[in-house]
Amino acid sequence: MPGKIKDGALADFFNELQGRIAGELRSDRFSRILYSTDASIYQVMPLGVLIPKSVDDVQAAVELAASRGIPILPRASGSSLAGQAVNEALVIDMTRHLDTILEVNREERWARVQPGVVLDHLNAHLQPLGLKFGPDPASSNRAAMGGIAGNNSTGSHSILYGMTADHVLETRVLLSDGSFATFSALEPAALEQARKRPGLEGAIYRRISDLVRDHADTIRDGTPRHWRRCGGYNLDRFIDGVSHNVPQDPRFNLAKLIVGSEGTLAVMTEIKVNLVPQPRHAALAIVQFATLHEALTAAPIILETSPSAVELLDNMGLTLCRNAPTYARLLKTFLDGSPHCILITEFYGESPAELRAKVDSLQTHLQRQGINCSLVPVLEPERQQNVWAVRKAALGLVMSIRSDFKPIPFIEDTAVPVRHLAEHVAKIEQFCRELDTKIIYYAHASAGCLHIRPLMNLKEPHEVAKLPQIGNFVMELLGRYGGVLSSEHGDGRARSWLTKAFFGAELHGLFREVKTAFDAKNLMNPGIIVDGQDITENLRFGPAYQQAQLPARL
Repeated sequence: MPGKIKDGALADFFNELQGRIAGELRSDRFSRILYSTDASIYQVMPLGVLIPKSVDDVQAAVELAASRGIPILPRASGSSLAGQAVNEALVIDMTRHLDTILEVNREERWARVQPGVVLDHLNAHLQPLGLKFGPDPASSNRAAMGGIAGNNSTGSHSILYGMTADHVLETRVLLSDGSFATFSALEPAALEQARKRPGLEGAIYRRISDLVRDHADTIRDGTPRHWRRCGGYNLDRFIDGVSHNVPQDPRFNLAKLIVGSEGTLAVMTEIKVNLVPQPRHAALAIVQFATLHEALTAAPIILETSPSAVELLDNMGLTLCRNAPTYARLLKTFLDGSPHCILITEFYGESPAELRAKVDSLQTHLQRQGINCSLVPVLEPERQQNVWAVRKAALGLVMSIRSDFKPIPFIEDTAVPVRHLAEHVAKIEQFCRELDTKIIYYAHASAGCLHIRPLMNLKEPHEVAKLPQIGNFVMELLGRYGGVLSSEHGDGRARSWLTKAFFGAELHGLFREVKTAFDAKNLMNPGIIVDGQDITENLRFGPAYQQAQLPARL
């Protein structure tokens, strides 16, 4: 972390910045508290908040912050679950004004957007063109493209579309000194020219291209084998011999390194993304199980029928939906009886007849494999909407449990090859049971990413002490299965403390070199990915938390 800012230096910074921008600069306590939290378990009071009206405002802030030694944090909607959208820094909120869809090329299937564009708004704009952005995080109605790229997000359809890094073609960024750069795919001759550019941009090209050339074996050996990964820095995108779920462009492209960097390397001001065709038709098969283990064991067998998504809804999620009248009515439209848990299995196709055949084929395949389950076809679009509405609502219902014990997101982003999923989850369940801790499950069974949330009361010291215990156990378990510590939500504060132990000292050393090449003064969202604090630092609710006692007046 940068050293303590001297008295008066911050006030001087704010005064000078205010004279250079057209947007809002807020340093009052109320505004700072509003930006001190994201969707994670952390809270950090920012130095101030900038709501820029233009890219010029952002450049002025980055340039002045570099000269004054002020940390900065570019942020979108704050839907991040790992805590990377809070820091003791100047928060730059991209969502208020830098939210324009700049250009769409239907023929070449790409769009150019500003970082504050909300994903659902982009897809609504693209719908008449028959296109969409492939990765689909569950927070798409609020998550903005800057955060989606910053975290290297994905979603329910990752087995089709991979990660955001697979779809970002180009980024226009502000480097840590306030200078502009545009990163895109370069042929070898163009890369040689880029290495000769003056200033920080040229230095970055030289350092990163040398690093991946000289340390390809270290990168290859230290990179998790499972394709659904977004932790650390994406050095694996520059070498061959590592797994990806979609074909890769072999050209050198620093945009792939900016994706997933969580605001620690540069500030994105424009993002050019690849688009995919919208599916013609879709159908669902609700595969019902009597136990979680049976469901997870069936997941790799279901994948043999080439679905577009397989999502788990566990017993706690179903139970809470049954107790909520609105969602109980929706459940009745697609469930047969009261299963313990379900796998929502989706197929894409060119016609309703093709989809009916795919659902029938799945049922036959499961019967032949001796899988103990029942299957409910959901072919009508209206009923399918009911299914996805319940899937999205389940987590919100779980989070609304009236108790100090809440489902805590800190190991929920792990992923393993699907064949290991049932065994992996069983071992975590056993370990947590020994700690007298219950857990809930949901999400992307198709990709081996089962979001696991222990139910914990972080206002109690003995519960807080479980965070590093569970985190270390899961990290070691992932090493046995070739799994990943982060598969769509990034490292943030929840996992950066484990980066060195998980990736190994050599690859972590390369991550440090990447950070230094882009941000030698460590002013860009410091303490994220490398040099992370302990998982128990800066908890929103911790052992010292006390509820304010307000006098009741009639």
